[in-house]
Amino acid sequence: MRASRQASDARGGAAGIVLAALLALTGPGTVAAASATGETPRRVVSMNLCTDQIAMLVAAPGQLISVSYLAARPDVSLMSAQTAGLTINHGLAEEIFRLDPDLVISGTYTRRATVNMLRRLGRRVEEFAPANGFADIRQNVRRMGELLGREAQAARLIAAFDAEAAALAAAPPERHAPVLGSFGANSFTTGGGTLENEIVGAAGLRHLGEELEITGTTRLPLEALVLADPDYVLLWERSLADPSRATEILRHPALDARFGSERRLSADSRTWICGTPLTLEAVARLRAEAGGGTSLRPEANR
Repeated sequence: MRASRQASDARGGAAGIVLAALLALTGPGTVAAASATGETPRRVVSMNLCTDQIAMLVAAPGQLISVSYLAARPDVSLMSAQTAGLTINHGLAEEIFRLDPDLVISGTYTRRATVNMLRRLGRRVEEFAPANGFADIRQNVRRMGELLGREAQAARLIAAFDAEAAALAAAPPERHAPVLGSFGANSFTTGGGTLENEIVGAAGLRHLGEELEITGTTRLPLEALVLADPDYVLLWERSLADPSRATEILRHPALDARFGSERRLSADSRTWICGTPLTLEAVARLRAEAGGGTSLRPEANR
């Protein structure tokens, strides 16, 4: 199966190259004297995996003092190595307050009790919504730069992101793009208006969720996936290794019977779960695994 064959290469290879290229853009730089809301923060704490990674790419050395425990997990975060020297937090108000931050960065769905408590204690908390597309990635990186007084660094990251996206778009796939359907734990899939949908489209594939007129994230019965019969089914590496009841559906005999190894693609969730400049690695890998956008069905390639 492609998942087992390519998982280790993806984790240690291309993703590492993309990350190294982005990290090469970071440096001491300068921090602006002030932001629109007052003094530029010098002690920044992030408590969300996605803002952790954007902040690590944008912040000046020493400016970011703490990230969430998920950022330090190599099975979840692409930047776990970059958390060395940072304090790890678990999103608890008491531990974050003791760090005496002048800015706390959170996701809109991150521990509401903590966010509310920190604000009552007079701490500044800025929330970031999840990215549902590449435009959101650019917006979040730009906003992070503004909050941290690192506008120039954010601009460099966005320029690099746009250059890589343009390079991928310059090598379009075959005219008759194959269809890809994603299938995760508890039978969840996605459709229009999601980051996954944009990644799939940027890789030159048609997304089954969008073709089924699904919007957002929802459950897709296994029977519906089998009847739709997409060229490829995308499975998540972490879910395949998870023995929980939620992932039992991924080992169903019907899935095995309809989708053999040549029709299965693997996904490293670390490049999909958060909208960051590293997201384009998911596009590059998906395109490579799908054979440059060539359908497995001969009639579709005529």
